[in-house]
Amino acid sequence: MSTTKRTAIAAASLGMVASLVLSGCSTEADYCSELTATESAFDDLSSTDVLSEGTDTLSERYDAFSEQVDQLLDSAQAEFAEESDAVRAAVDEFGGVVDSAADLNLGEAAEQLVPALSSLQTSTTALFTSVSEACE
Repeated sequence: MSTTKRTAIAAASLGMVASLVLSGCSTEADYCSELTATESAFDDLSSTDVLSEGTDTLSERYDAFSEQVDQLLDSAQAEFAEESDAVRAAVDEFGGVVDSAADLNLGEAAEQLVPALSSLQTSTTALFTSVSEACE
């Protein structure tokens, strides 16, 4: 086999291997793939009607959201530090209210949850928007 033919075959083989390897790689940041699940967990949490569903449901949904948002924040912190810090603070604040809600009557719990949820919604909206724009 001639040198030219071997070189052409080697180049074609190398090109095929490179395309297979690169097609298996994703350049999408981890936070892009975590965004939808985190938004869904937030929607579940924010739609909780404490008066009809109770504080146990609220606590379960908070735990699910907290776990999901932690994954998003871990991957987004470097690029979205300000937004991530605001979400972490709001999640902690909301978690404190959720913990104390179990000791309150449902009306009092709902009253305390409203401002904490508002703060959480403001911060998560800012983060979700920034991450979504970066992932487009």
